[in-house]
Amino acid sequence: DDRPQKIAEYARIIEVRSDLFTNEESYVLEYYRSSTKEIIRKSIDGEMLIGSKAEKLVKYGVDIIPSNKRQVLTALTRSRMNASNAFVYDVYGWRTLKLGTVFLHANAITHEGPQSCYRQSDSARLDLRPRGSYTDWLSMYNTHVKGNTPLELAVVLGTSSVILNYLAIQYPDLKTLIVHLNGQSSQGKTTAAMLALSVGGNPTSNGLLKSWNSTENAIMSHLNAIDGIATCFDELSQNRSANLTSLLYSLAEGKQKDRSNIDGILKETAHWCTTILSTGELSMFNKLDKNLGLRMRILEFTQVQWTVSGNQSEEIKHNVSTNYGHLLPLFVERLLKSGLSSIDQAFEEQRQILLTKMKDSPTTVRVSMKLAVIMATAYLLDTMGLINLNIDHIRDILIENDRENFDSRDHGAKAMEDVLQYLVEHQSKLVRDNQSRIPNEVIGVLSVKRISGSNQMVISILKAQFDSIMAELKYQDSRVILKDWNQKGLLVTEAGRQTVR
Repeated sequence: DDRPQKIAEYARIIEVRSDLFTNEESYVLEYYRSSTKEIIRKSIDGEMLIGSKAEKLVKYGVDIIPSNKRQVLTALTRSRMNASNAFVYDVYGWRTLKLGTVFLHANAITHEGPQSCYRQSDSARLDLRPRGSYTDWLSMYNTHVKGNTPLELAVVLGTSSVILNYLAIQYPDLKTLIVHLNGQSSQGKTTAAMLALSVGGNPTSNGLLKSWNSTENAIMSHLNAIDGIATCFDELSQNRSANLTSLLYSLAEGKQKDRSNIDGILKETAHWCTTILSTGELSMFNKLDKNLGLRMRILEFTQVQWTVSGNQSEEIKHNVSTNYGHLLPLFVERLLKSGLSSIDQAFEEQRQILLTKMKDSPTTVRVSMKLAVIMATAYLLDTMGLINLNIDHIRDILIENDRENFDSRDHGAKAMEDVLQYLVEHQSKLVRDNQSRIPNEVIGVLSVKRISGSNQMVISILKAQFDSIMAELKYQDSRVILKDWNQKGLLVTEAGRQTVR
């Protein structure tokens, strides 16, 4: 007859969500759950409206059974026409969309502010939705951070990912900024890291703070498509790998190694462009080969006293655990409103200042670019009035840290220091002039020769032994080292060669 008949309890699609990059649809289903007598909302995949999978909805309390399934699915499918629409994503950072240039955070941020209908998906890997209040976070900053240069630097490092991600398009050397904080456990490294992460999202282990006690694939999966959002791996000693050279190269390059399936077709690989923080009592260089390329890619701060007391550390941790995710989106809004060209201008100005203050070397230009990203971030944060920073003090700590690490970036000098130390430890294996007894194991000859009018000690090392020594000392290419030593005048060689036959 003409009277309506009830086929099921209330249910309809109230929101259609389209993935910005895959175009896959998902839905927000609103329904009456008779067992609890309440209205429930649940996110479901688009394929849940297909007959064979629809019956799985019954376990959530949706009134769908074999006898009414077809009618319920028809009603739900038609209800999409009146549902609201949203665009979701699980990638982050600067992107160009129909909206123009946007920064994908918890919402897509445009020059008009965050757009609520453009937001990260419910299944997003990162917890970036702001919690607590910016007022409470700023009060903590003014009380416990302002005036403490290392902690001010930590905030800048957490925000630098925005500037790095923007500049990486123009500067190929700016792919990922790796910053390692190492020192004793009482120096506040983890507190500094959590403070840095709090500018963009949840700074705890449930959010952006991850452990080094992870597989390489897990680390890559976490970083995939994370652009412009700083993250941290805590406590380097928890990683059981004796050598992290390969992993660190991938992290610094911003992409996973190419992989292929069983058919030889390349798989899609993970990629990222952001600031990666790391903490640990060990130096990161202890787990790496002696490679100049990586030394220029990693900024390491050793034995810095980040916090001054246990009480200060606890106050900061407690605050940032409940108030986070505010400063970074505000920073992006100000950048978009003032014009992104302000980033380019600040970066170039800060780089020129750094170059006048840093010790000159073949690596200075590349290192100055990374430091300029940090300084440009500090300058923009301060001039835009978001937080008060002592720009000069932050620059001083960066330059002083660069000076402390300057000698380690002279690859040849560092290698000579390591080889001489090795020879001192194994001098019993060197045959000396007029020595009657030959050692059981010989690595070379130690003699005194007349060179340039004066007596000089000369150590001649057997080629096979030299290659073995360099491998033990974790230097990957002894030829590069020999070339550097020859240029420095440290070798006795035959004409046109770097050795003596």
